[in-house]
Amino acid sequence: MPVKEMTQLPDPLPKFLTVAEVALLLRLSKRTVYDLVSQRRIPFRKAGDRTIFDRDEILEWTKREEAA
Repeated sequence: MPVKEMTQLPDPLPKFLTVAEVALLLRLSKRTVYDLVSQRRIPFRKAGDRTIFDRDEILEWTKREEAA
């Protein structure tokens, strides 16, 4: 059975976001988000084998990237 792709963000945004949620938020592909993580260019955390993102850190990061 195919996995359904996320098409919209939850409202309100949860404190911790998944790769799919960050991809939607930033309008990037999930592959690009994973690439940013592997290059350590985006703030992330590991929860076991899962990659998660703190909502506030991502929003702050986008402001810094915009200013750069």
